[in-house]
Amino acid sequence: MSKADRDRQALLQRLAREQRRALSAAARAAAHRAADRARTPRTAPTPRRDDSPPSRTSEQPSAQSAARLKSLTPLYKQRQQRRLTVLIAIIIVLALALTVVTGTLSASLALLGDAVDSASLYLNRADGGWPTTTGITEPLQIEPLADGFVELGNEDVLVYSAYGSKILSLQPSYARPVLAVGGTHFVVYNRAGSELTVCSRTRTLYTQRFDEDILLCAMSNNNSLAVVTDADRFAGWVHIYDPSMRELYSWRMPQSMGTPIALDFAPDNRRFASGMIAARDGQLNCSVYFMSLDSDTEGLLYTADAGSMLLRLDWQSENRIMAVFDTYIAVIDPRTAAEVARYDYGGAALQSVAPGRRQTALLLNVHGGNSLVTLSESLTVMSEIPARQAFAVSATDTDIYLLCPDAVECYGYDGVQNWVQTGLPSRPLAVLHGKQTLVFTGSQADVLAKPAE
Repeated sequence: MSKADRDRQALLQRLAREQRRALSAAARAAAHRAADRARTPRTAPTPRRDDSPPSRTSEQPSAQSAARLKSLTPLYKQRQQRRLTVLIAIIIVLALALTVVTGTLSASLALLGDAVDSASLYLNRADGGWPTTTGITEPLQIEPLADGFVELGNEDVLVYSAYGSKILSLQPSYARPVLAVGGTHFVVYNRAGSELTVCSRTRTLYTQRFDEDILLCAMSNNNSLAVVTDADRFAGWVHIYDPSMRELYSWRMPQSMGTPIALDFAPDNRRFASGMIAARDGQLNCSVYFMSLDSDTEGLLYTADAGSMLLRLDWQSENRIMAVFDTYIAVIDPRTAAEVARYDYGGAALQSVAPGRRQTALLLNVHGGNSLVTLSESLTVMSEIPARQAFAVSATDTDIYLLCPDAVECYGYDGVQNWVQTGLPSRPLAVLHGKQTLVFTGSQADVLAKPAE
């Protein structure tokens, strides 16, 4: 028997022991609860003389109900704790099983941490609620995070669960803080320095300092982290880490590529697109390189129109990446780097964009007035309507939300208005889509829904 087989067998035996321990612990807990119930005497209530006339109000029953609820609160918390303990034991067994199957301990530990976070947030969901006040009146970024959100202010980073409870708060003390969000982790980094901090939803995981300044960061759906730093004699240095901050990939970008300005991972988490900008012939030119973690050589290249500035990359599927420029929007096939669909703004100024997997919403400014333009999967126009004072757009697969100074307007991709939400506490700052659709106004987050008729 080889060493690998012996190790695998030993791990399987440990897994079986953990299962037996979890089951026996649950059985012992049940037996203890039964014994406690048997030992508890059932005494009759003590007669009490009361000379006062009986009250005709419900004050006494209400007091009794409050006392009963108060007495049940510790029992409820104990039950929640027992449920959490059982869930953690189950998660440990599953993580060990994953280690046996994949042979990757770091992946198993990352899964274990995320699962424990999810279990804890679910069991404590009653602690939150909407609306909630974050205290950040001028957010720099608000990003969705595992059906909740993470909000970045000048000094604070706050994480809220899908149930409206604050679960993490930190003050990184960065001069120019920026967020990049993955599936269940996020990174806040200092664009004016060389330090970053990686967090899960509930705790700080890592703080790391680099020898060179950080240019940008990105995270994948499986929480892999890409860090692009400055580098002597190179355009940049790409480092990619797994969720345990173990380096998976390193690539020094040649100076001929230009300066990195954007990076986005493919859904398979093994490829990424790197947006670059360079000055050629007295004009700024942008390009997109399609790279693989299996190679440290330059991949396929897409070259943008001369003078067009790359604003955003969105890798939507295995064969579709959307590139948003200040003059047009394009769909690129990463397998060939060929442009397969395109929409030109026709001289209009792009105000906001909400790229989707099938449809896209644009907010364009033409001659001082804004228009909402909806595009199909092939970037053909589906509708175009006046958007008056709207200044931003957000969208799901079925609905479009226009942010206006005093309201949020909901539209379909056919351009038909569904409803308008007025009476907001203040100017809407953002609309996010997770477990529920949330609207942010000032320092408050609340559920956004169709007004009652």
